[in-house]
Amino acid sequence: MNREKHFLVTELFCDEAGVVIEIELQAVLTQRNQRLPWQSLQDAHCWLSGWN
Repeated sequence: MNREKHFLVTELFCDEAGVVIEIELQAVLTQRNQRLPWQSLQDAHCWLSGWN
């Protein structure tokens, strides 16, 4: 979307016990940031691991 193809995880957000609950992604091309539940990265219809 918006020519954004590659993203980096730039920050982890944890609860009081240190368990990761959300991540912040940054688009490599536009430097746009977005915050998501980390589990959303497991959706293979939206995300692929690696530099394709």
